[in-house]
Amino acid sequence: MRLTAALLIVVCWVGPSMAADKIDRLMSAMHLRQVVDTLRQEGQVQGKELDETLLGNAGGALFQAQVDEIFEPLWMHDLITETIAQNLTDSELDRAIMFFESDLGQTLVSLENSARQAISDETIRDMAQERYLESRRDTPHFKLVDEYIQVNDLIELNVQNSLSADFNFFRGLGNDTNLDEGELLAQLLSEKDSVRDEAEIWLYSFLLLAYHPLSDAQMRENIAFSRTEAGQAVNQALFESFDSMYDQMYFKLGQAVSGVLSGSDL
Repeated sequence: MRLTAALLIVVCWVGPSMAADKIDRLMSAMHLRQVVDTLRQEGQVQGKELDETLLGNAGGALFQAQVDEIFEPLWMHDLITETIAQNLTDSELDRAIMFFESDLGQTLVSLENSARQAISDETIRDMAQERYLESRRDTPHFKLVDEYIQVNDLIELNVQNSLSADFNFFRGLGNDTNLDEGELLAQLLSEKDSVRDEAEIWLYSFLLLAYHPLSDAQMRENIAFSRTEAGQAVNQALFESFDSMYDQMYFKLGQAVSGVLSGSDL
């Protein structure tokens, strides 16, 4: 009986530890810290744009400090990590690690991160969008990028996340908007088609830029992983974590903007 109890203790102690090690390996293979750093930079730029467009540059150092606190990298990293840990089975985790630690997986992550950094520059973003709008839809590479987007339902998921984040931003504004939540939701949904158009242009521009160096065989392997249960689980977990993360951050951004508008310190 003592031996059985000891074995149970070992299993209970080793199990969570092994799972945590696997999660750490996957997050490292996906270069999550670099992803979070890019998202934080984008958040800081967005804060400056909000200060200019909504606050007339009245936000000052206090508002910028609030933006920095909202886009806190450790919190963002932990939220994404915990969401993936909660949504992937052990076998899906193993398969995801195998893919993202492979040469192709590392190439994909590096290309995506580099393109995300590059497209933050307005000139490069405009060039990428122009290239997409003028590109032929019948080339093998375009068809493969299109297939990748469809397999992962990227347009619809991005539209949902964008509308949800906007809804929470205006909720955070509170009394500074004259719409109740029902009217606000109706207004946002009325703009869904334009949001979808923007998401489509951004996604194709970004992925055509990111995946341009890949061969057709590499793209097919990327799509093949996306079709697996592990690939679908990673994709869904990432969007779930981004949805939760941006809902919270945009609500706080709305509160920060409202604080400046009302002259109060949040």
